Amino acid sequence: MAQKIKIFYFIPNLAQGGPERQLLELINHLPPQFEPVLCLYHDNIFFTREKPADQPRYILGYEKMGFKGYRKLVDILKKEKPTILHSFRDKSNFWARFAALRAGVPIIISSCRNRMIELRYVLFEKYFSKRQAAILTNSVGVKKELMWKARVSPQKIRVIYNYIDVNFFSPPTREQNETERARWNIKPDEIVFMLPGRVGIQKNQIFLLWALKRLLKKGELPKNFVLLLVGRKRDKVTSWIVDQMLKNDALQKHVRFLDAQKDMLSLYHASDVIIMPSLFEGLSNAALEGVCCGLPGIFSYAVNMDGIIENGKMGFEVPTLSLSGLAGAIKKMCALTPEEREEMGRLGREHVKARFAPTPTFAIEETVKIYQEFLEKNAHAL
Repeated sequence: MAQKIKIFYFIPNLAQGGPERQLLELINHLPPQFEPVLCLYHDNIFFTREKPADQPRYILGYEKMGFKGYRKLVDILKKEKPTILHSFRDKSNFWARFAALRAGVPIIISSCRNRMIELRYVLFEKYFSKRQAAILTNSVGVKKELMWKARVSPQKIRVIYNYIDVNFFSPPTREQNETERARWNIKPDEIVFMLPGRVGIQKNQIFLLWALKRLLKKGELPKNFVLLLVGRKRDKVTSWIVDQMLKNDALQKHVRFLDAQKDMLSLYHASDVIIMPSLFEGLSNAALEGVCCGLPGIFSYAVNMDGIIENGKMGFEVPTLSLSGLAGAIKKMCALTPEEREEMGRLGREHVKARFAPTPTFAIEETVKIYQEFLEKNAHAL
């Protein structure tokens, strides 16, 4: 029996987030000739359904990665002798590549899945990119930023869109919609907008509430409008500002805070619209999932850079940081009939399937092709 090709995956933790979900989907769908080894540097594990029983193999035991964790990681890499190292997220990309070069890993790949890379990592990106096989990203916007900000050669960057399970994330039946709305205490006549994502500067909840306040002041926000904010309050300053904006305010009755939720499908099925006014994004898992579930979207340009929806046809794209644009899109969406919103959502789902998931495991297949490409290029040295 041929020896399996060992791939060492490195990520900070398995807390709720897009990169973590994508990594686990990749591990779960790898062809049998590959052996995954997952390593975290601390044991915050949110995902259970997606996590294979034998993963993670290693937890370094450090809340923050540093030289102690680096030395431990080098020792593990020397012990495991992987053919490929594949890392995710800025900080772990830095330490993983540093350790992989020291341990002599033949093929080094990193995944950069979000814009606004921190300066301390940007400074090293060009150095590492010259010494690794490829940088995988999920968005044209991230690729442009890597080229412009970090001066990475475009030949080193490969864009692979997110994996999306279009059968799992599908529109609800009428009965499912009614059941899920009842589960979340949503009345039949309420128009439910959902913003999925941790409360922080990136997801721009402050700006959204500001736009809603403007509509409320003008008497243009429907009485049956409900906004669900789904995600943990990660950024203390932003969370405090959001709380203050709602304190003793008429808008408070329209906004409901939900913490991080594992059953996102239930919330997509209970909602009428997905809204994301983010300041920056890679390719948002939540945006893809929501549209795939038949929800029309209101997205900032930063969210929609890769064309998740067509403006006016499947929802509305608004300029990033345009208060009037965001308020206007909310007003227009609320003015549509349920049937018109449903038709927008139907067209959006068809578009996402065709563009991002032409085959059930398209993103996984494309990633494996890159593994195979560099295995062939390095066959003489392996």
